Amino acid sequence: MLVDPQEFLDKALGVLRTVMQEFMVHGVKYERIDGAEYEMYLFEQQELDGYLSRMLEVRKSIYDLIEYDSDVERKFAEELDSREDIRLFVKLPRWFKVDTPVGSYNPDWAIVKQGEGEAPKLYLVRETKGTIDELKLRVIEWAKIRCGKAHFSQLGVDYKHVTSAAEV
Repeated sequence: MLVDPQEFLDKALGVLRTVMQEFMVHGVKYERIDGAEYEMYLFEQQELDGYLSRMLEVRKSIYDLIEYDSDVERKFAEELDSREDIRLFVKLPRWFKVDTPVGSYNPDWAIVKQGEGEAPKLYLVRETKGTIDELKLRVIEWAKIRCGKAHFSQLGVDYKHVTSAAEV
């Protein structure tokens, strides 16, 4: 039983925010605007920055180094860099954003993959987390992943939420 009015208000506000986020994300739909595309020249104009302690040297990226945010991302990048079927990958920079009803979303990876005897699959976008269990993720993370899926689906881009490079 709650005795502290402030604790009650804090918990009630948390529940209301969760329900509100779910309501905003439910049925979200993205539409193309007159065939507009994300302009890739931004990769040429933006400098790569980050902490050296969170950088990994790679061979199959547009940069010599990539910044990782977690051990899951570091391991994912190492695995991608060692695979023969991965032609190119990039950790998407912080400025690469997808607008969602619950705030901007920065997906983790863009990947070019080519299987034996296949044409390169130019755009694969992957979101890496330590789990695919939505109940173990923060509500806001799960909401943004769902919005990312809807966004990239509209663009015809293969998007998945994964835990390892084996799922690419």
